[in-house]
Amino acid sequence: MSLKCLIVDDENIARKILSDYVSKVPELELVASCSSALQALNYIKQNSIDILFLDIQMPDLTGLDFLKILPNRPATILTTAYSEYAVQSYELDVVDYLLKPIDFDRFYKAVTKVLSLKDAVVDHPPNVTLPQQTDKLFIKADNKIIKISFNEIIVINGDGPYVQIFTVDGRKIMSLQSMHKLEELLPKNFYRIHRSHIVNIDHIDSIDGNTIRLKNQTAILSKNKRDEFLKLIDQLNLLGD
Repeated sequence: MSLKCLIVDDENIARKILSDYVSKVPELELVASCSSALQALNYIKQNSIDILFLDIQMPDLTGLDFLKILPNRPATILTTAYSEYAVQSYELDVVDYLLKPIDFDRFYKAVTKVLSLKDAVVDHPPNVTLPQQTDKLFIKADNKIIKISFNEIIVINGDGPYVQIFTVDGRKIMSLQSMHKLEELLPKNFYRIHRSHIVNIDHIDSIDGNTIRLKNQTAILSKNKRDEFLKLIDQLNLLGD
């Protein structure tokens, strides 16, 4: 299945070059090309995309400001003539930062970063429900499939279009996957305490205000989840008398 791509750039020649590059990669499909961030925002509200090729300096709304208001950011590759925005862009969890003029080799290198994380959770065929006895996931990461037992997982953090899975043996596994989709595969001892954190209750060491401490990791408990989560903990007799 191809990854759906959206190009956003106010320069016509830049859009044409990127369109040509996308057409050369079989795994990619160009679904739209926009001349402004506002036009792209309207498109994304009505359509899903997998990869966003985004210019920074555009009229009305810059590429970085556009990223900041996107609720669910796709994998984003910035395409710009200005190197000074690199640090700021990586704070927004972009996949790569391409300086114009962009040659195809550099473009393809950026794309392979996304392709390597494609189809993150492959534990079961599409539309097949996991059986109750399942005690593991198979996660695609770093161009290989990694088996992870549920009891190994300490916490799962959302990071833009990716998830970061931290395990008891100190591994950090990053994969292209939505938190919501992964949450559906997890057993009952996992709880989503924040839009960016899913914790394994069995590995909780302490709860200090809104900070959950788990082995060598910490996670933040959101205010709107606190009462429900503490009630769950109480039901599991983890708080004591």
